[in-house]
Amino acid sequence: MTLQFSGWLPGGPTRPTTARRCELAGGEGAVVRYDERADSLDFAPDTGPHPHGLAVVTARDGHWCLTNLHAEDTYFVENMESGGEFVKVAPRRRDIPIPFELARLILPVPRGAGMVKVFGPEPHYLAPSALSGSAANWPRLDEDCMYFRVLVALCEPQLRGCPPGAVPTVAEVIERLGDGRPAYRISRAAVNHHIDYLAMHKLRVGEWAGAADGKRSYWKREAVVAMALRSGLVGEQHLRMLPSRRVTARQGPGPSRLPAPPPRSRR
Repeated sequence: MTLQFSGWLPGGPTRPTTARRCELAGGEGAVVRYDERADSLDFAPDTGPHPHGLAVVTARDGHWCLTNLHAEDTYFVENMESGGEFVKVAPRRRDIPIPFELARLILPVPRGAGMVKVFGPEPHYLAPSALSGSAANWPRLDEDCMYFRVLVALCEPQLRGCPPGAVPTVAEVIERLGDGRPAYRISRAAVNHHIDYLAMHKLRVGEWAGAADGKRSYWKREAVVAMALRSGLVGEQHLRMLPSRRVTARQGPGPSRLPAPPPRSRR
């Protein structure tokens, strides 16, 4: 597997990135440290105590493990292949198995949050002859129906890398599906109907969301997005179902609307 320092979390201090890489074979480990002189994260072999380390990454057969060396900070591991999936590693937790083959490890340091890309070991799969013949429990969604396009629009921000809490409003869903064209605009009542149908009939999130009392008007949108992403019902391949984002050419400044100065009198 490969570890690669990929820079600093967007929104943090802007500074040049020093490329650091580390290759690990099965059973080997690496300590992730902050190099103050180079202002980057670097890697060292896991050979013993780690008084100045941030984390330990260990390669296993078919997965990799993470140890959080910090006494107070929680670390985050994001799945770069499926938006919205992440694992939290509590302080002092040791050898947490990480199931993501391609991941982004977020590590806080005194000057910001550094990002380490992890290219994990190739996962193992069962042979087709060993698969179970029992029926799956996840609901089957019809990708040709409008409710599925509404669901994709709701999931789009997280599929494109936004934080897990980024769920569009009904107005934003209407704008995204219509792409600014009145002829393709869907009504607010229709969007709400599709969200209710997903929440109550297809995904049945009201049974576990714990917010069906109506105190929060947006709980259904949050619940259907969480359910769809966690269960893999919506993925990046479905983004092609949404209208392509139109980019208009940049226009120059228009003529000034200030009144012309009065002509000077000639004497």
